[in-house]
Amino acid sequence: MRLIYRIKQLLLATGDFLCFVFGFWLSLWLRYLEIPEWTQIERHLSLFFWLFIFWILIIFINGLYDLAHLRQENYKRHFIETTLLSLILSTIFFYLLSTKNITPKTILLLNVIIGFSLSFIWRLIYNKYLNANTLKTKIIFIGYTPESAELIKILENYPERGYQITGLVDLENKTTTNQYHFFETFTSLNDLDVVAQKLKTSIFIVANHLKKDEEVSKQLFKIFFSSKIKIIDLNSFYEVITGRIPPSIFSEAWFLENLKTNEQPIYNKIKNLLDRFIGLIIFCLLIIIFPIFTIILKLTSPGPIFYKQIRVGKNGQEFTIYKFRSMHALTADGGAEKSGFQFASKNDNRITKFGKFMRKTRLDEVPQCLNLLKGELALIGPRPERPEVVAEIIKLMPYYPLRLTVKPGLTGWAAINQNYTDTLESTLQKLQYDIFYIKNQSPLLDLVIILRTINLVLRMKGQ
Repeated sequence: MRLIYRIKQLLLATGDFLCFVFGFWLSLWLRYLEIPEWTQIERHLSLFFWLFIFWILIIFINGLYDLAHLRQENYKRHFIETTLLSLILSTIFFYLLSTKNITPKTILLLNVIIGFSLSFIWRLIYNKYLNANTLKTKIIFIGYTPESAELIKILENYPERGYQITGLVDLENKTTTNQYHFFETFTSLNDLDVVAQKLKTSIFIVANHLKKDEEVSKQLFKIFFSSKIKIIDLNSFYEVITGRIPPSIFSEAWFLENLKTNEQPIYNKIKNLLDRFIGLIIFCLLIIIFPIFTIILKLTSPGPIFYKQIRVGKNGQEFTIYKFRSMHALTADGGAEKSGFQFASKNDNRITKFGKFMRKTRLDEVPQCLNLLKGELALIGPRPERPEVVAEIIKLMPYYPLRLTVKPGLTGWAAINQNYTDTLESTLQKLQYDIFYIKNQSPLLDLVIILRTINLVLRMKGQ
């Protein structure tokens, strides 16, 4: 279902690559003040080709292939930051690499300036003429639910996702008159196949509760076999668009059918080995920064260097998590809570100045390499919560313990998609993200989470 979105991303990336290649040709021309010969191009291109791939990876890590980001206010600043980062890393690469037959310093600088300038122009053209106006799949929603209302809002605000809503069949009259102006609303399935052909619609998104309606099923059955219209379950479409599991389908039967976490033994073994390996790498980083952070923490705020806290791990097993202290020490053990647990929030006045820096770069979590090495944490998984928080949430969300069926993680799907969880609504949304990860966990999804986490760290968007 995300094929069109991926095609649009691939088109954008292909344009970037061609901009870098053309920029490379222009760089050679400007460097030697003559049209470059093929032997000259070939001698340099063996290195620069892989550099262009590396630049596209940097652009991806920095979130610039998120098509919605092309319309955001901070896009220009973000693009410039990505350009400078690419220049710095490329310079380091060429200085570390022994290149006796070429001297790429001037060519590299010219290539970055010209290539990324052309890429910026290409993205302006793409955003204006291609991003939201081409390659659209037209859909009709059958049934009106809170989930379909949320999806309608998302697709209206983000047309670059590649879907255009042409109609809504509100069989139960839940919408108000003229509530939606950018598509037609119907109250019956009669002649819907004719309407769909008229509106050039190829997909029906059917609400879950209507699948149990015998009359609706008969109508959809006729439409399915008399036309080329594809019928998709609302819950599946909701997952694709939001990256979350809709809470309306939470049930014992659904969890038994979908959460088959123990059926990937090879994946789990490889993941455990990688967790320990990454833990060793982060431990080396801990050794390097420990003396520096110790001095800064002691000079800026009184209290211990490390902050220890009990968290709930896999299958409800409790363990001690380690972090650099980022808040003012208000209790004897270095804690920041005087009366019971308290959610951290944005601009929390308990966070120290240096603590803000550590949180934005996630350096406060470096000591959790000890938890990785001990096997209490995985690199990727639901973030572990405190026992008292879990106990309170379970009273309101009986299915919450299902996120404990996998090992908690240093980062995770919810961590990269959500801000602070300081309300019941945001906690439920976090659970939706976590269940989505547990259901869909795979090496590819893990790679996406790692790359997007690197993006958050580089942009200092940690919390």
